[in-house]
Amino acid sequence: MTDMNLSVGEIVMGKDPSDSLDELLLRQITPHIWVNDHGIPASHAFGPSTADQGMPSYSRDSKVTPKEAFDWHNAHARSKSVGTWACSLGEVHQAGAEAIDDSGVAVGRPVAPGHCYVDFRGLSKQERKDLRSQLLRFALNRGIVHPDSPVLPPE
Repeated sequence: MTDMNLSVGEIVMGKDPSDSLDELLLRQITPHIWVNDHGIPASHAFGPSTADQGMPSYSRDSKVTPKEAFDWHNAHARSKSVGTWACSLGEVHQAGAEAIDDSGVAVGRPVAPGHCYVDFRGLSKQERKDLRSQLLRFALNRGIVHPDSPVLPPE
């Protein structure tokens, strides 16, 4: 799915024999991708926003705990996280996608510890929709990984 035009310092996850397909990719869910009526993240929660340029942010649980990722996000991002959900590297591959570790790329701004992304670049609109739906399904089957329940902003 990916065009594999990687930047210097980016690494395709799962190619090295030491990479575990069980590793969780942690996704912070913010209020604008939260569905209060259903108590779950919205269908587009695991895909990129326009600003992501096809590279939605995740964090590797081999580098940071779900709590650390949640706390880092809430200390540095404009929009607070209501909770952390996850899909595994194996599930990303099962969905036909690649995950890219870009934590070694200097970007001139704070980057979350263990930062990585699922590569949506080059996908059609339907392929993006299908991929994010599959990743959401995996995450919902696993359930929230931090905290025990979503931290919703006051209405």
